[in-house]
Amino acid sequence: MLIVDDEEEIRRGLEVHDWEALGIRLSGCCDNGLTACQRLYGEPVDILLTDIRMPFMDGFELTNWIMQRFPFTKIVLLSGYNDFQYARQGIRYGVSDYLLKPVSGADIDEAFGKIIKELDAKRLIEIRTAALERKAKLSAHFLRQRFMQRLLFQRLTPDEIEEGCSEGEMVLESGRYAVWMLRIDRKAELPGYYTDREWDLILFALGNILTEIWDGTRQGYHWIDTNTGRCWLLCANGELLEESDSMPAKAADKAALVAENVKRFQGLIMSTVSYGLGPVVRDPSQIYLSCLAVADAMNVNAGKGIALVEPMTVPGREEGCDRTADNGSRLQIKEAAAIGLIEEAKRFIDANFERSISLQDVAEHIHCNPNYLSSLFRKTTGKNYIHYLTDRRMEQAIKLLRTTAYKIYEISESVGYSTPAYFVDLFRKRYGQTPNEFRSPLGNAGEGEH
Repeated sequence: MLIVDDEEEIRRGLEVHDWEALGIRLSGCCDNGLTACQRLYGEPVDILLTDIRMPFMDGFELTNWIMQRFPFTKIVLLSGYNDFQYARQGIRYGVSDYLLKPVSGADIDEAFGKIIKELDAKRLIEIRTAALERKAKLSAHFLRQRFMQRLLFQRLTPDEIEEGCSEGEMVLESGRYAVWMLRIDRKAELPGYYTDREWDLILFALGNILTEIWDGTRQGYHWIDTNTGRCWLLCANGELLEESDSMPAKAADKAALVAENVKRFQGLIMSTVSYGLGPVVRDPSQIYLSCLAVADAMNVNAGKGIALVEPMTVPGREEGCDRTADNGSRLQIKEAAAIGLIEEAKRFIDANFERSISLQDVAEHIHCNPNYLSSLFRKTTGKNYIHYLTDRRMEQAIKLLRTTAYKIYEISESVGYSTPAYFVDLFRKRYGQTPNEFRSPLGNAGEGEH
């Protein structure tokens, strides 16, 4: 169990309760909801005891955050007298119980005794299963962050972009893209201003905000430079970028809204926030040009709290940007050996497509250079690695849709996609209908897409 309360006296009083007699191990205490979120990512708990009124993130915001990510966690609210009716409403949102301050030992024993009985063997199995699913999602998240860094700062080939999007579960099909940047001004002025602990918490807060209001609302994707705190937002929503004469007003409004959400944590970052909007480009391979343009503009304008909008036309930055061809030694193998190599790669994919796997994983398994494998795979099979992997996943998805009553999110996870929305987009693109629409004629489409 984790205790979250901003009053030190309350925390100390709760810590000394005999939790072991109830069969509960106390994981620790946090003084606000944001710190608790950061801790829970590394060490999930079965039970959370939290106050309602706290800085940075209150008890209800914390509850909502946990319900989305750790749905099997039991939550108990601590309430002052003035918040008592407010706390009772929390039960409707999944809170297990509430306790009125000052809390008596008898009240604690009664409330938590009921919770312990609910955490039976079946629920523990579900928690372990959820932990494995989170591990898979973290893997996809890592691959996305690695690809985003390359996409922002390098000119990638179409194959590299396709492979990166598949591994990171990203969709780049709007035909209009722009890179926006947020800057914590104090970090830019005084790189050593924050302690390591403060900086870790700031980075966590930034990532949490952008995941919720940017990636989570399908505006695009983000990447944060952990050294500088600069937040790079890739806008992949064509509707925000649909005007042609100047940066669309809708895009500027959206960028301002993102900056305002970051300023919610003013007490934590203790700084003004500046942001800039890069020009629109038409192809994913040009995204780095928008990134370079907004970075240049922000570097030139070092003022505090500024908002910059770059022209729609991308400046000529192509000189010297062509990628150097790989002139390294190329393996010369016989056609039969090449076919055998690809067959082994296909066997590895067939056995592992239900989890997050990358071209690098396959290459390491067959002891081969990833670039060489990519070229050989296309030459031997007539399709690239990502197309083959997607084919296998979709074949299994069709089978599950026809033969099981699994929910869409369960099928998504079963075929290797940690993000149901991404799975639905891929399915629709391939078959011209959503998974539920495909299943509907079979009379088995009772649940929602996600």
